[in-house]
Amino acid sequence: MLHAESNCTRPKYVCGNERIKLVGAIDGGFPDFGHHLEKEMGGLWLYPVKLLDGFWMRVTDKDSQGLVDGYMTAGEFHNYPHKNVFVYSGSTMGHTPVVITRSQMIPDGIAGLKVTYDFFLPKESAQGKGRRLAADFLFRINLRPDWLAENMDVEDGRDILEWDEKDHVVRGKDEKNSWHVMIGSSEKFSGCVTGNEFGPEITESLGGSCRMSRELCLEPGEHKQITFYVAGSFCSGQDCEEQYRQLCSETDFEGEKASRLERLTEQTRLDLGGCTFAGSRKLEEIFDWIKIHTDWLTLKVDGIGRGVTAGIPEYVWWFGCDSCYALQGMMMQGQFELCRDTIRLILEYSKKYNGNGKIIHELLPNGFCPNTGNTQETAHFIILLWEYYQWTGDKEILSECFDYIRMGVKWLKDQDEDGDFFPTGYGIIEIAGLNMEMIDTAVYTCCAYRCFGRIAETLGQSGDVKAWMELADQAQKAVNEKLWAEEEGLFCDCFASPLKISEKRDIILDRMEQAGEKEAKERFLQLLAQRCESGGENGGQQEYGWVLNKNWVINVPMEMGIADRNKAERALERMDTAEFVGECGMYLEGLLKGAAMTISTGVMAVAQARYGHADRAFSLIERMFGTFGAATPGSISEMSPDYGCFVQAWTAYGAVVPVVKYFFGIQPDAAEGKIRIAPMLPKAFEPAEGKSCGLERVRVLDGEISIRIRRENGRSVCEVENQTSAQVDAECSGMEVRLTNSLKK
Repeated sequence: MLHAESNCTRPKYVCGNERIKLVGAIDGGFPDFGHHLEKEMGGLWLYPVKLLDGFWMRVTDKDSQGLVDGYMTAGEFHNYPHKNVFVYSGSTMGHTPVVITRSQMIPDGIAGLKVTYDFFLPKESAQGKGRRLAADFLFRINLRPDWLAENMDVEDGRDILEWDEKDHVVRGKDEKNSWHVMIGSSEKFSGCVTGNEFGPEITESLGGSCRMSRELCLEPGEHKQITFYVAGSFCSGQDCEEQYRQLCSETDFEGEKASRLERLTEQTRLDLGGCTFAGSRKLEEIFDWIKIHTDWLTLKVDGIGRGVTAGIPEYVWWFGCDSCYALQGMMMQGQFELCRDTIRLILEYSKKYNGNGKIIHELLPNGFCPNTGNTQETAHFIILLWEYYQWTGDKEILSECFDYIRMGVKWLKDQDEDGDFFPTGYGIIEIAGLNMEMIDTAVYTCCAYRCFGRIAETLGQSGDVKAWMELADQAQKAVNEKLWAEEEGLFCDCFASPLKISEKRDIILDRMEQAGEKEAKERFLQLLAQRCESGGENGGQQEYGWVLNKNWVINVPMEMGIADRNKAERALERMDTAEFVGECGMYLEGLLKGAAMTISTGVMAVAQARYGHADRAFSLIERMFGTFGAATPGSISEMSPDYGCFVQAWTAYGAVVPVVKYFFGIQPDAAEGKIRIAPMLPKAFEPAEGKSCGLERVRVLDGEISIRIRRENGRSVCEVENQTSAQVDAECSGMEVRLTNSLKK
């Protein structure tokens, strides 16, 4: 079982299932933090409703001269895919020899949390004497709605708390809504006080608290356990009672969940045991953890839908942009059903909030859409849909989406008001003012036209094929001609007139000043003046390509494979330098050379791999993986190395796609009923003599495929086990191919 640990500070962790998620600090506390909901993003959430701000423990050793007063901090944190473990001992416990271990997990399918405290008095430190402990357990209830609830006419009410002495539970209800919470324990308590007591972290709210107290006596070598159960519902008190009853049952929830997640990691299993690369075992482990991250990020809300969310803790909701990247990695991890559910969710709410083919940007767990979509997301969704079909052969989802994406390609074409093949609007770079003809939008639109044509052809809609394919060809030519900066050897950030750029002048100069790039600023102003003057009677309205901030999206022409080979090689070579790449990966902006993200690094890794540069791609993955555990044990942060969301869905894109699609070369074509195998291993993956590396149990089409690369007698051998009904076409340059077909019925 995967396991990561840390000596504690204040980074965050998550414990959850598809319905409910607990977010706290790895020292065992629940600090106030959050941007979207200021200071409120942590705690226990049954989306779209919060249940608890947190819970804390205070223990006094009555036989110790140095009494501990105050809620305690854990000294160790152990992270597992299915649970979290905190250890309170030594200096964090004052003068008592008692060791307390807190284990917490959220069973699959239940809106509830189990927290078990184990009290242990080690014989070697007990000095032959028992210990008497007084323990207080404080739970801070805060039944409150998610971000932007006011847009759905939802108003938070005061929480009413009641101690039921007969059933030994605390019940809480929001006075204005049907939100409920129940807290109980495996043990009887000497008392329970409800009120407005706060733990070490104080959050302003309309909630309340309950504190349960109990005394324990421990003999040397003895363990005693107390388990707490917290269940909730945003529907009714009856549903809350049912969730609580299930939570308290004798079911082996932990074993069931651990087994399910173990099965998840067995799909698309990376085996580098035969490689000479020193970090191969760590790489395999991180590759498995990324599958677990997807499970942590999955959210199902009754009445809304199910899909993978963007990031924890700030973006526990669904995005068009993030999903179009993340799902490409997830489908290669074998998570077809989750990909399909996410696609359907985005489609359904795009119809609801747009209805014209445009794809939404984000959807909250309460069903509200704060942003109905940036331009590139509509194109990206169509690309994702085709890629999903290629891997799954799921023609049904193509049919479900077809009418809407037909409107989508027409909507994209309508955004190209001047007919230069580049739609206008915000792309991925959400910097105020950059709502122009952006490189990422142009490239994704070009590819969307082609993907739509292939979808239409697959569904027998021949009337939609030729025109869109021709448009794709024209758009690709335009990208290579108009968005290429020959003097720079790079693709441009955008395409715009000097007049339009002048309107954004202050924004652009501000970015250059932040970077301290005086020369870049001077070159920009000189070029702007020159192009304004050369516009003549057009008044500066003639459009040009502009290299401004060198944003990471200038990689997109290579990522999507539409860049002319010579242009791609020039750009990729320059971008594989310190100008664009730092210790943690690719900078968000080559100009600033500051922040990096897993998506900027991931897209560049895909781009390098697509054009045959496996070692460059692997170097980027290594840099990204080098941030593993920098904030939270077992996780890779959104912002490298250790800030932003501590787990992010789109990391799966850069971590998985280069490995599966290019290093091991698995490229299915459902439309043709074929699977192309064209491995291109980086040097780090090359096996030693007599050894092998492999990618096992990759789910594709109607079965699985496994690949092993062996080194025998100085030659490389590619072994392919095909358990699908598709034909395998192996293009293994310089390798002997051994193909086994063994479709399991």
